[in-house]
Amino acid sequence: MNNLNHSISIFIGNIPPSKELFLKLENAFLVADTHQIIEIVSLKSNIEIELRGWARLRGHLYLGRENLKEQYSYKIQKTSKNSFTSKPAWDKKMKGINSSNPKLKDLNLSDEILSKAPEDNGLLTRGIVTQEGTPRYDFELSHKELVWSEPVSVLYEEGKNLQWNATTDIAWNEIPNLNPVLEKAVCQIMTYLVENEFSALYIPGKFISKINPYYMEIPLFLSSLMNDEARHIEVFTKRANANGGGFQYSSEVTQRSLYSLFQEDDYIKSSFLLHVMGEGTFVDLLNFLEKYMPDEATKKIIKLSKRDEMRHVAYGMEHVKSAIEQNPKRINSLKNTAFKRKEFMDEVNSESSILLESLAILAGGSDEPQAYKKGFDLVEELKEKMNTNRIKRLIDIGMDEDLANDISKVHTPNFM
Repeated sequence: MNNLNHSISIFIGNIPPSKELFLKLENAFLVADTHQIIEIVSLKSNIEIELRGWARLRGHLYLGRENLKEQYSYKIQKTSKNSFTSKPAWDKKMKGINSSNPKLKDLNLSDEILSKAPEDNGLLTRGIVTQEGTPRYDFELSHKELVWSEPVSVLYEEGKNLQWNATTDIAWNEIPNLNPVLEKAVCQIMTYLVENEFSALYIPGKFISKINPYYMEIPLFLSSLMNDEARHIEVFTKRANANGGGFQYSSEVTQRSLYSLFQEDDYIKSSFLLHVMGEGTFVDLLNFLEKYMPDEATKKIIKLSKRDEMRHVAYGMEHVKSAIEQNPKRINSLKNTAFKRKEFMDEVNSESSILLESLAILAGGSDEPQAYKKGFDLVEELKEKMNTNRIKRLIDIGMDEDLANDISKVHTPNFM
């Protein structure tokens, strides 16, 4: 007995045989390796019967008692198989998650991210050790190449640092009373923005529960993205109501376009359509709106929303670019997705005339013939700029220029 080496020592002081004692023992043996010897150091000399009985009940081997100076050492050997397959990696940290922690910043700790999440990864993430018998969730998106975007941790931190409040950060009392024609145009534009932001809110929500939380940064970022979109819906709604105008009309082409986005169940294709094509074009629209909105408070609404949207586009660009680099054949798949969406939209074969007129009135400043004509020409210039920037984004993610041109041309007339 005296020659046996132990791996773990537990000092229990004067704790008698009790629930709290056996809870401590239960956990010590739970994480110990098979055949490890656990020493229980006690001030009590008369707990041998209880420890022997507990060991027998749990299937372990009681080895005996040894008298120490004013203490007693009881040793038990674990004989049951291990319940946990590994030990916590004390030298690991989450990639990006702890980058702002001054205690960890200079430790140069590593975080290897597997290309495929472990089969037994449940509602937990990298570094958490699972116990045998843990349910298997069978997450649909369990491969890194399907979800990952390298700057996601930076974007997540940026999203936290740049949060704003739609109630307190906008000078609502400084929004002027516009002439009825211009106010109605603004309200129609806000109606359109709210529709599209619901799409950008609901679509990531479809995928979060499909993403294996082993890739923790992605669902965290998407959650922040959804918070952005919720705030945009709130702020555009408040602007529509600010002067009593309220929401206006929803066109069939807008709803069909958003429906075609919502129906996409492939995450990479969805990211391509929503973030690269849709929100990328949406940023150009917001630039246009910020330039021509007639008051500073509404300009600020657009500016802050645009800042958020640019972050969403950055994630989508890197996500899709990375997916293409891993598998260049995806380019053809993305092309087919864009053309399939065009076929669905061809059943309408029109633009949202109500929206376009409202944009023209906004840019021209009124519906007077000369001003309206000027505004209409500016909207046509906007559409050309949208096309040019879409082509650039498509080239940036890995497509050749001819294909980028073809795909950009078939993008939905709803812009998004």
